[in-house]
Amino acid sequence: MRKSLAAIALSCAIAASSSQAGIIDAMKIMKNNKPPAQPFDERRAPPRPNYRDLSNWVALPNTRDEADVAPLGVQPGDQARAAVDVFYVYPTVFFSQTDWNADVNDAAYRKQIEDTTIRSQASVFNACCKVYAPHYRQMTLGGYVKWSANSEAAVDLAYQDVRRAFEYYLDNYNNGRPFIIAGHSQGSRILRRLIEERIDAKPVAKRLVVAYLIGHWIEADWYRGLRDITPCQTASDVRCVISYSSFGEGRNATFQRLTLGKTSNYTPETIKRPYTCINPLSWTTGTGKAAKSLNMGAWVYGPGTRPRAPDVGMVSARCKDGALYVSKAAKIYEDLVIPFGNYHNVDYNLFYMNIRENALTRATAFMRQPR
Repeated sequence: MRKSLAAIALSCAIAASSSQAGIIDAMKIMKNNKPPAQPFDERRAPPRPNYRDLSNWVALPNTRDEADVAPLGVQPGDQARAAVDVFYVYPTVFFSQTDWNADVNDAAYRKQIEDTTIRSQASVFNACCKVYAPHYRQMTLGGYVKWSANSEAAVDLAYQDVRRAFEYYLDNYNNGRPFIIAGHSQGSRILRRLIEERIDAKPVAKRLVVAYLIGHWIEADWYRGLRDITPCQTASDVRCVISYSSFGEGRNATFQRLTLGKTSNYTPETIKRPYTCINPLSWTTGTGKAAKSLNMGAWVYGPGTRPRAPDVGMVSARCKDGALYVSKAAKIYEDLVIPFGNYHNVDYNLFYMNIRENALTRATAFMRQPR
């Protein structure tokens, strides 16, 4: 998996307070991920995807795709028999310095999505659910390096694609079934807006099992504006949101967040607010450390043609000030860590088997509720 997510760019902002090596790393990231020079213009955007076309879905339950994989020794789920769906939106894998939004017809872009995020994130849900994942014209990583009105417009275009895909999913695939929404980074940001505009306080909210909005800071105050959806507090809560952002022990995530807010879409009056965090090892929101013994298995597919087995007991974790602090992991995971101890790229991977079990737990809890 490439160091490919939005936090790479944002992490650069703290370079001034870090080591000389860190400053050099940050400067390289900034240089290699500049936003496009020309202003955003929707007339120059790639063609919008038609979701009637099966090729515009990177994962579907009735097709063979990378969402069907499972770690070595773990039985993939039988999606044909699943009682719950998942609508998954992948994170940033687009790095253009000339185009604001990705072309979903680009073969290299599609391959990058399949081999990274679908394998390592979307596949976690095949134990509980039928997996639906649309292609969308996501914003380039450079739009996060220097946030602007152009970034806002590019993200809005990406959101409109996802919203149309969600509408198509509801009208043509869902058939009134319970569903999970899940994303990471840019995907979580987009799904947050989808909750605000299309799910909360709408009839469809009654069918929402849970939202995994991982790798995106969600302030506690956000929930005050919602009617039906709350932050998850336990392992079996439903109609709630799971959010956390991972950092290495000994790092200062609060300082990073405040500094990075200067280039993000968080305004000065909101970046200091408390943020929510649920520990994916204990599924609690307290600050106590969850031991490595609770880690059912971290996982990355690995470089070979066959998947690796899960790495049981890989890291411990604890929530503090809205961040999830984790212990040092094995090299295959540490190689994906962003400078300054930001574990954003492995938010899912470090807790893969725990998330896999939890999605099944919440789906089961939802199905047992009185109708």
